[in-house]
Amino acid sequence: MKRNVRSSSPHWSPHNKRLVLLILFVLLSLALYRFRLLLLPLSMAMILAYLIEPLVTQITRFTPLNRTLSIGLVYLLLVAALVSIPVSTITPLVTQVNNFIHRTPQYIRDIGEFFQDPIILADDIVLPVDQLSLDQLFASLSSNLVQLVQTLGGQTISIFGSLATATISTVGWTIMVLFLSFYLVKDHETLFESIVKLAPKSYQDDLYQLSEGISITWNAFLRGQLVLCVVVGIIIFVIALIIGLPNAMTLALIAGFMELIPTFGPILAAIPAVLIAAIQTDASWLGSLMSPFWFAMLVLGIYGFIYQFENYYLVPRIIGHHLKLHPLAVLLGVLGGASVAGILGVLLAAPVLASIRLIWMYIYCKLTDQDPFSDEFMPFTKMKTAQTAVPTPTLPSNQDKPDSTATAS
Repeated sequence: MKRNVRSSSPHWSPHNKRLVLLILFVLLSLALYRFRLLLLPLSMAMILAYLIEPLVTQITRFTPLNRTLSIGLVYLLLVAALVSIPVSTITPLVTQVNNFIHRTPQYIRDIGEFFQDPIILADDIVLPVDQLSLDQLFASLSSNLVQLVQTLGGQTISIFGSLATATISTVGWTIMVLFLSFYLVKDHETLFESIVKLAPKSYQDDLYQLSEGISITWNAFLRGQLVLCVVVGIIIFVIALIIGLPNAMTLALIAGFMELIPTFGPILAAIPAVLIAAIQTDASWLGSLMSPFWFAMLVLGIYGFIYQFENYYLVPRIIGHHLKLHPLAVLLGVLGGASVAGILGVLLAAPVLASIRLIWMYIYCKLTDQDPFSDEFMPFTKMKTAQTAVPTPTLPSNQDKPDSTATAS
């Protein structure tokens, strides 16, 4: 017989509640610090789950498969792709990047020699750069640049080398990321509902709408930025091959990677291309028809055109304008993210800052008695009810099929 037992203990006072919350916060901070090594694979699993979830939804909607089978199919294809990547596709990239790193000191010396002679713009127009005292400045910049390129390049070689050799550690971390992301895709709605229920009922609708704004931000950045990386990398690779610019694959890799750094990434990606064009003009059929200066200016103009094409055509259609961050804030966020989380901090600085901005605007509106979800502060589509904030996909009749795996879990 079930007994209706009620607690006989007194209610906690506001002071005790604050004390308990403070203790829980300290314990959570200590736990995060103690298990900080797991934050990277967990973050990668969350990103992977976020990228895969729309594909699972589309497969479930347009095929007879239920959600669990769709998830299994996607991960089966993903594992097959990871296993079937031939080493022959990685080795040329590793070789070209490695050659670029080892040739960096020679590139630096060639740049120094380039500025030891006057730059001839035309028959009667000469820039006397050889008369400028650039030796000390050039020596300092070159040493720092060599160290930076070798450090970042060494990390890149290490990463691709791990993929090529498939060490036990790499396989273990990959399995862990896939395992975590699988259950995040499968049970993300249940997990989110559990988190929402921890909040007071009067704040649950706000939590749904705030999460929708953050979801729009991360959706615009992660999926859109991934498409931009591929598109820009392919464009740079094709153009470099057409004009005969050396290290086309390396330049395409740099351009695609730098797309993950908003605003400043494309500018940084153009620097090595312009320098290579200036010091290896004869290696290009097009560069041999003009002076090194004008060939470097041509490459700079090509990158500038691609950058403008990206800003005014690709970005509005692929990412939109959901981040709404000042370039200075992005730069500071990238520097702070690099100091805290390395490469992952650099890549995720922009969406994290945009999410913090949304949370701060909500707190600010609550402090000033304003509507936090007005178009002035959070201009995204409002949801009428909590159910529409994290919608369950509307599926065809196959949705009614029993999901044995989900039932068992």
